[in-house]
Amino acid sequence: MRKSALLLGCGAVLALAVPVHGRSPKKDDDREIRQPFAPRPKLRAAPSMGATPGGAQDIDFARSRILAGEVPHEKTFTPEGLLSQHDLPLPSTRKCREILCLSGAATSASLLAQPEVRYLAQLGFASNLDPKTWRRKPLNLVAVVDKSGSMSGDPLETVKESLRHIATQMTPRDRLAIVLYGDRSHVHLAPTPLSRRAAVLSSIAQIQSAGSTAMEEGLRVGFDLALRSKAGFAGLTRVMLFTDERPNVGRTDKASFMGMAREASHKGVGMTTIGVSTHFGAEMATAVSSVRGGNLFFFPDASKMSARFARDFDPMVTELAHDMKLVVTPRKGFELVGLYGVPGEMVERTKNGGLSMKIETIFLSRDKGGIFFGFAPKAGALPAPAGAIADAKLQYVDTQKKRVQDSVGFPLTARRLAPLGLARGALLIDQITTLKQASVLHGQKNQTEAAYRLVRDLHKRFRDTRISGLDKERALIRKLDETLTRLSGHKGEGGRVIARDAVSGLPH
Repeated sequence: MRKSALLLGCGAVLALAVPVHGRSPKKDDDREIRQPFAPRPKLRAAPSMGATPGGAQDIDFARSRILAGEVPHEKTFTPEGLLSQHDLPLPSTRKCREILCLSGAATSASLLAQPEVRYLAQLGFASNLDPKTWRRKPLNLVAVVDKSGSMSGDPLETVKESLRHIATQMTPRDRLAIVLYGDRSHVHLAPTPLSRRAAVLSSIAQIQSAGSTAMEEGLRVGFDLALRSKAGFAGLTRVMLFTDERPNVGRTDKASFMGMAREASHKGVGMTTIGVSTHFGAEMATAVSSVRGGNLFFFPDASKMSARFARDFDPMVTELAHDMKLVVTPRKGFELVGLYGVPGEMVERTKNGGLSMKIETIFLSRDKGGIFFGFAPKAGALPAPAGAIADAKLQYVDTQKKRVQDSVGFPLTARRLAPLGLARGALLIDQITTLKQASVLHGQKNQTEAAYRLVRDLHKRFRDTRISGLDKERALIRKLDETLTRLSGHKGEGGRVIARDAVSGLPH
């Protein structure tokens, strides 16, 4: 179980049993709270803007499948995707002086799918950029659009609406180009300044669906155009791929796409993948988006796309740092048993029981993000001592090519005193690990009854919590609970979960 916990990849914080801030802790927590936890440090106000690792930036494909009454495959959603959809502020004792600022905290945890995780630590990301004064640099955007037959109808209309929204939101300083691919690829719109907005919108309206899906050729044409047009442009250059991700012509192996994306990133061109339609295949797109300079979003319909672009278009194309090398080392008495929030597979064990990992890109975000680690007490270890349970050392390169080194600890805080971001993140980690376990039990092991009981317990935890900002997750879990109730044959057991007092047995 511990090995699988480490491979989940993306991270979080505490678990369901997190009490409400300001409420008296339950008696079950008394022993933990009497331990000599580190005193709560004086906290500074959090920086105004946040940061998040690259890779998947939502789990909206899995959401669409759950809301349609399905149990999604566990590879179609990631911890970093879920965490990126929430604000996870972690106050710091240090003033934020860099474009990327870090902080750390830890607390006790209880995860349904990973009972061995007894503590969760958060490495928080923020930025010193002020949203009141920050403005995105001019953008040279090359949209690479899948116009194949599988995109006809609503998927292509969603893409066209996306492009119209982008063109309306971009400024006269920006440029937009469009590459179309089906059987073959061609430049549909040469790089055009948005001072000619009417011409851009007219070009978007003329896009029509036809052909198969030669994604590799489309990306090659798109990256070539981006690199040529980048010369002499004073600003950001980025490729934005729109696809239902069903390649069936040319090379379709992940290495070919990832190689192109990584090479272009080192030359200053990143790539955002936009997935559309209900048959979007997220696994390959997630792999491509996890490379240097890459991120991924999914839009099941035009309305969700419009809302996301209106709020997040500028930060989603703004990279803050690259090539982050992070080493986390547990202190005496603890062992690392979980990692959540790191896109990609560049993670390995260290000789002292820690983890070494590389995060290729950190993006700007309007919300605070982070990476999370699960810890267990070593066999025979004494109760948790005061102070930190682990240490992190890292280095990264910012957008000015400055190499920055930093180190933070993860001081252990009583559950009832955990910052909001840690408390919220704990529930999200409980959610993502439970959903993945339930997906495996149902889809791979044919153990739908076990999946039903696991999600039923998660449903109760989310129903009972008062931690804010989780209404969307509560509704999602309730829908999955209804689906598994039906699939497991518990037709009469669906509906509202009734919580009962642990001592009297009476309903609350």
